[in-house]
Amino acid sequence: MTNLPKKTKKRKFKPTKRFLAMSKLIGIFIALALTGIITYSMYEMHIQHDLSSLSQLIISVFSIAAAYIGFYLTMAKWEHLEYEKTKRQKDLLKLKKELELINKSEELDEQIEDHDKNIEYCESKQSELESEDFTNNGY
Repeated sequence: MTNLPKKTKKRKFKPTKRFLAMSKLIGIFIALALTGIITYSMYEMHIQHDLSSLSQLIISVFSIAAAYIGFYLTMAKWEHLEYEKTKRQKDLLKLKKELELINKSEELDEQIEDHDKNIEYCESKQSELESEDFTNNGY
């Protein structure tokens, strides 16, 4: 016989909870990078006593910031949609469980009604038998 590998169960991927949205993490990274670039550029301008590159630096910082803002808005929209989707899926599962409980309770109510009818029938039969016993015995 050959040793075949055992079938392994596929695990469902559960996304880990992030303490901060990915778009915000990228934004923080970009802000730190821009701060580092600006600080280094200002240091070099101070050492060289040349402010001619300042205009180019301002334009490049604003263009990078504008690109990030566009990216952030797009990412935030997708993250919000993903959050809403998972929230609605959880709500749907909760509603399905509640519906199952309601269906079970309706089934139980029907069973209780059936048992009540059986009890009433047995009581009526018992009273009929008791009345027959009294009439047959001559009491």
